[in-house]
Amino acid sequence: MPTLYLNGYETEAKLNSERIEVSRLDHEKDDVVTMQVPFFDLDRVVIVGRANVSTAVLQRLAREGIPAHFMGSSGRWLGTLSPMTNGHALRRLRQYELARNAPFALDVARALVTAKIRNSRRVLQRLSANRDDAQAPAQLDVGNSLQELSLRATQAKDLDSLRGLEGLAGALYFNRFGTFFPEDMPFKGRSRRPPRDPANALLSWTYTIVLTEVDSAVRAAGLDPCLGFLHEISYGRPSMALDLLEPLRAPLCDLLAIKMLSHKQLKPEDFEYRAEDGGTYLTREARKQFFCEYERSMTRRFAEEKNGPHTDFRGVLRAQVNTLLRAMDGQGLNEFFIMP
Repeated sequence: MPTLYLNGYETEAKLNSERIEVSRLDHEKDDVVTMQVPFFDLDRVVIVGRANVSTAVLQRLAREGIPAHFMGSSGRWLGTLSPMTNGHALRRLRQYELARNAPFALDVARALVTAKIRNSRRVLQRLSANRDDAQAPAQLDVGNSLQELSLRATQAKDLDSLRGLEGLAGALYFNRFGTFFPEDMPFKGRSRRPPRDPANALLSWTYTIVLTEVDSAVRAAGLDPCLGFLHEISYGRPSMALDLLEPLRAPLCDLLAIKMLSHKQLKPEDFEYRAEDGGTYLTREARKQFFCEYERSMTRRFAEEKNGPHTDFRGVLRAQVNTLLRAMDGQGLNEFFIMP
């Protein structure tokens, strides 16, 4: 169990020797269900809503070097309890220097956006093939346009023009991507804060969950998650983590979301409307179903190239950080993750 999810106010976690004792109310059985989770099995903990987690558990997580991510029930990432195991001060100094190195920052940003656009195009190809409309004019047009934009991204002269290409590619991608959602939960365009419908609620939730894992990988490597190369630096924004999330949005997050909706793993009744902000969010029970499928997606093995070694998306996260570290060390910039 690499990730422990503590989901909502009916969940309690307390320390029991070398384990976390997790108790939750089971409404179907009208009983309290308890399980024991050894610390040596954990890589991270995600605490959603007002789960009751003892101080002793939080302190032990810190001692064991296990990060704890705090999320609101609406999917907002509130922060991370990060263990004091990061001694790479020289690496962070190098990161700060390179953030002011415009050519280096542009090289990294171009590689990230190129990978993002290529992966978006590949996702649309796969979804179209599954529907037997890979030769549909709409699919061919968007595929050709995204291919052209990915080539232009490799040659962008500055960050502003690169971000413009990224935005154009995103608009084309989502316009086509939206046609693959089920009729009972349609996608009518991207809405974020707040998400206005179930499709956007699930997309935003998935992006945030993956972002917490990227943040952990960045911190574990000794980097500052708030100082990126593609995203602008802004107070409270995890720019570096957002940078490394970009190539994974389509092949990991978007495919997971559309799979769960298309296969009826989540249904309209699994989402709730909140009048206080006009947003739509996953219910507490729906989050439990999401986390089960999310773990399957993160640990599913695949090969990035024919006859190549197998990995999973957690391995991809680490590989992306290592790609950046090698570039920072002057070993050249390789591609970020490209969907097979």
